[in-house]
Amino acid sequence: MIKHTSKLAWAASSLALVATAFADVKVNEYFSVNGYAVGAVTSTDVDGGETIDTYFESKGSPAIVNADAVKLGLLGTAGQLSAYGSILYVPGAANEAGLLDAFVTYNTDMGLKITGGKFLSYMGYEAFDPINMAQLTYGSTIFAVPAYHTGAKLDFSGKTFSVGVAAVDSIYSGKNGFYEGDREYEDDMGFEAMISFTGIQNLTVFAGVAMEDTHNAASDLFIFDLWLSYNVTDKLTLAAEYDTQDEYMDGWLGLVSYKLSDKFSGIFRMSGVEWDDGSSDTKYTLAPTYTINSNFALRAEVSLGEGDNGDYTFVGGQIVFKF
Repeated sequence: MIKHTSKLAWAASSLALVATAFADVKVNEYFSVNGYAVGAVTSTDVDGGETIDTYFESKGSPAIVNADAVKLGLLGTAGQLSAYGSILYVPGAANEAGLLDAFVTYNTDMGLKITGGKFLSYMGYEAFDPINMAQLTYGSTIFAVPAYHTGAKLDFSGKTFSVGVAAVDSIYSGKNGFYEGDREYEDDMGFEAMISFTGIQNLTVFAGVAMEDTHNAASDLFIFDLWLSYNVTDKLTLAAEYDTQDEYMDGWLGLVSYKLSDKFSGIFRMSGVEWDDGSSDTKYTLAPTYTINSNFALRAEVSLGEGDNGDYTFVGGQIVFKF
């Protein structure tokens, strides 16, 4: 695998570029379920190396693939309290299955929500859940984006903005467990903060920071993430992202999403990363999606990666099912 991928963590995003977000299926007055299953056939031709082929399984690829997973979630609500838990199965991964989400939220009904448990990071434009992506792989900004950790957070939403703060066990995933922090709170806790502005019609701007006093490292961890999305029309969306991790990398992303019809949509994405050792890499992505109905979709992708750390060509096709 091309270097710099050891810190890979899947990202979260509050926007989906295609209409494939999964919704709750109500069981009774208190409980509902949601979930999805996605699977792909892919091939990554690494220049000067071996071709990496996958068949409905996760394997290391310099393209950073997020295309094969099964998730089942259960949501319980009772008045102002809610609880959500989910399990995730990633076939072929080093750690294939485990508990993903596990948190409780108290809604004050005044715009403020208080959450405790295991939850997803604020950071990142591109989504953790593959059904909320418009392509099979991540752009280059993913290298700074955390995934899941455990702690507490406060989220406040107004008419034109949202803010949030979180205190967690660690920013990045720990060595043990399944998509979770390091389970340590004594001397190296992590903190995140975000603000999202929607006061201009069709525009969303997000800014977030994450930091941690990493006592075993030469310097503290600091991440900054800025992204925006603008709906030019009901068919055309433009998005851009910049993120940085001190003494590691600076990443950027530009994306154009266009809906040709109720069935066909597609994106073109350019992304790049500059590493602190002076090297850089660039990625070009084209990905169409065909929506069969509210539950099924077909997606494909072609990506070209080039730069100081190696070149590759990625092609893949994916089946998406959600409920």
